[in-house]
Amino acid sequence: MRNAIVCAAIAVMLTACAAAIGQTMRGPYPTMAPVAEYMMPRAAEMQMARSAAPVSISAHAEVLVMTKTGYVVASKGTNGWVCMVGRMWSAGLNDPEFWNPKGRGAACLNPAAVKSVLPFYVARAKWALAGDTLAQIAAKSKAGYADRRFPAPSGFALMLSKESYLNDGVKGPWRPHIMPFVAKDQLAAWGAGLKGSPILSPATATFRSYEPVTLVILAPYWSDGSPAPKM
Repeated sequence: MRNAIVCAAIAVMLTACAAAIGQTMRGPYPTMAPVAEYMMPRAAEMQMARSAAPVSISAHAEVLVMTKTGYVVASKGTNGWVCMVGRMWSAGLNDPEFWNPKGRGAACLNPAAVKSVLPFYVARAKWALAGDTLAQIAAKSKAGYADRRFPAPSGFALMLSKESYLNDGVKGPWRPHIMPFVAKDQLAAWGAGLKGSPILSPATATFRSYEPVTLVILAPYWSDGSPAPKM
């Protein structure tokens, strides 16, 4: 039951529960929506991005915001963290909500994730906004990992915002959580998804072998200090 809830909840940094469906996306989001539907007012996006982590972290973090051509730095930071609002392009490439324009996942990435995972997410957003198809994005992603332009995933993101809309399955932020980034072949080493394990496993079929997989460790509090809802 717990894993089923998780599969429906997380999406890129942010996944949804689904089987692999290949290059042709089905369901309500088969293709890219108009670019304007993925945009947010700059001030609102900055505020939402910072809400992913406690003020002790987010106040000193770099903040990225989305433009019509990709992410740009809206506020420089001093602690090595980066806060952003992810769209569904950071979900697994086989996720049926990959093109869902409603997806908004506030996340603050720690320095290790900034170095290893953020370049991949920034590139995918740029490709999507430039009009690339899913097949083209997949090919560029695979090539980027093959030639090591994108490093092996490491680090984690804090997703403690009450403002996120992770996917249509939960229609909101779900629960506050920590999201480690790992390679797909390292899931067993984390004990992810095993009975009684505190590390929850996503729907791995939504990820291709070269993509960073996002795990979930539930957190007891939202970024504002209020307690998480009971399971």
